Amino acid sequence: MNKFIFFMIMVLFVVMVCNPVPCTAELNLPLHGKIQYAVASWYGHAFHGKQTASGQLFDMHGFTCAHRTYPFGTWLKITNMVNNKTTFCVVNDRGPFEVIRDLDLSFAAAKVLDMISLGICVVRIEHRGIDTTAIKAIKDIFHDRPFMKSLQQK
Repeated sequence: MNKFIFFMIMVLFVVMVCNPVPCTAELNLPLHGKIQYAVASWYGHAFHGKQTASGQLFDMHGFTCAHRTYPFGTWLKITNMVNNKTTFCVVNDRGPFEVIRDLDLSFAAAKVLDMISLGICVVRIEHRGIDTTAIKAIKDIFHDRPFMKSLQQK
C-alpha cells in the first residue's frame, strides 16, 4: 500500500513538472493598442491597504486594476461604453473571480468612469504598454522574501 501511494505521488509529480501549461500573463503578451470589450466592476474599502497579487499594497485612491491575464505593470485605457468617460489604469492584481466580469477597477478609476452607483459596466479596454518600473518594483518586493533567498543560495 505504501509503495502504491509513493508511486502515485511520483506520477503526479512527473505529470505536474513535465506538463507545459503556459502562463497567459507572460507568454501571450497583447499588442499595443489591442482593443477588447468587457464587463468591469470595482473594489475599494474592503481591500484598501491589503496586499495585491503583485505584492504591492492596494490603494483604492490609485488608478489600478485587477485582470486575470494581463501582466503586472500593464497600462490599460478604460472607457465606459455608456457615457464614453475614460481613464488609465495599471494592472497590479489578479481577478475578478466572477465568471461574467473581466476587470476589477480601483475606487478612483471607477469614480472617473462614473460607475460607482451601478457597481458594474461594459467597458472598452485598450492595451497601452507595460511599465517596466512597476515590474522592477514587484521584483524588489519579492527579492527580500525568505523563499526567494533560499532559491538564490542554490
